[in-house]
Amino acid sequence: MSAPPFHFGILVLLALAALASGCATQLLPIQQAFRQGDFQGAAEGSRAYARRHAGGSPQTVIAHIEHGSMARMIGNFRESDAAFARAEARMAELDRKPGISTSERLSAMARTPDRIAYEGFAYDRQFVAAYRALNALAMGDTETPRQHFVRADRWQSLAIAQNRERAERLRRDQAAARGQARGFDQTLSDPRLDAQTKEKYGDLERFEPYADYANPYIDTLRAVYLMGVAESPSDYDLARNLLRRAAGMSPDNPFVREDLDLADALSRGAVEPPDLVHVFFETGLAPFRGQTRLSIPVFLVSDRVQVVPIAAPYLVFDERSVTALRIDTPDTVYTTAPLASLDRIVAAEFQAQLPGLITRMIAAAVFKVGVQYGVTEFAERVDPILHIAAIIGGLIWASATNEADLRTWATLPKEVQYARLPAPSGGEITLLIGAQSYVVPVEPEGVSLVVVRSVSSGTPPLIVSSPLDPTTPIRMAPEQQ
Repeated sequence: MSAPPFHFGILVLLALAALASGCATQLLPIQQAFRQGDFQGAAEGSRAYARRHAGGSPQTVIAHIEHGSMARMIGNFRESDAAFARAEARMAELDRKPGISTSERLSAMARTPDRIAYEGFAYDRQFVAAYRALNALAMGDTETPRQHFVRADRWQSLAIAQNRERAERLRRDQAAARGQARGFDQTLSDPRLDAQTKEKYGDLERFEPYADYANPYIDTLRAVYLMGVAESPSDYDLARNLLRRAAGMSPDNPFVREDLDLADALSRGAVEPPDLVHVFFETGLAPFRGQTRLSIPVFLVSDRVQVVPIAAPYLVFDERSVTALRIDTPDTVYTTAPLASLDRIVAAEFQAQLPGLITRMIAAAVFKVGVQYGVTEFAERVDPILHIAAIIGGLIWASATNEADLRTWATLPKEVQYARLPAPSGGEITLLIGAQSYVVPVEPEGVSLVVVRSVSSGTPPLIVSSPLDPTTPIRMAPEQQ
């Protein structure tokens, strides 16, 4: 015996509504707590969130990335490294698979976009490897960072390859969308859509990617490490090449140029390694994703046009940051100079992915309107109650799945600055961060790497002083003066 039309309509409504639930939004309040300075609470929240997604969900990578970042901020380097290792393992697992196909991406049109696995952007992967190197140094391990930096460089090469393949991937996505969403081309070429995208995203054109999607922070960091632990002249040669590229990307930082001259002299055997302190200042917060609305014209059968509001992501830039770090020594005063803009790196990647993102948003809107139209037309011919249930179910489905993908590594810094100075004979430097000063121990002989992470002037920074000498203990958590 067949189910009454009313009951069948309720089943349709429930089935459509069941597609709506997403999981990535649970991470947003944790990221917000971090932005507000509750580092301990955010670390605990990210730990619990990562545990819930440890089994291989679409959120596994971003869950472990944020857990690693937040654990690092409270000085739990071992937990941070374990979280980053899990993120890398999951990314490697996803890489071994054929990849997220166009059909899989388009199948997500009926659901929220966070049902597609977060694979990690190219800069995500570079920073995961670099932070694992810094975690190792913070735990007194000067050997393992070499391997992590090699992986960071490999991810950079992958970013170059992905950028070259982007146009072909967009062509495949658009071809698939034409096959699954009637009226896709009409919507894509509609001048109303073009005007809205220019209004919402036109300002991103000012953010050009660094050369070959390189990262001057990671290049400089690796070069400094190699010069500090050099095992052969080839380490100096590689450091020189890295610094040459970094100097080209950050021409206004005089300290990178000094490092380049030193690496060149060391590679020729013209000088002995000097006693130095290298200070990297990570300040502020990288852009995060907010949600806006675009009105998409959807062309149905005949000449009917339905304007559909759809959720779309956009970048929110956080302007709260300490603009520079002052370094006092008994002899002189130094000020950090800009090295790498994460605003630029994140925005350039977002802009490069925007055509594909718009393609999938349009395809999803056209697909959903088409399904709603077909189901309600059929239901109207079958039964009036089923027709009402189909209308309600379609509206619930379309509304509940109308969410933008807001997943991004939101706890990265806004900018990285850099300075280098001769190691002071007294074995300490004073850092002025906003209105607060901190005395930081460094090595009077050899090379010290000082990494400072400041979210805002009103929150406590993370300061780690790592000697590039395995026999010397790590110094961190200096007292505020």
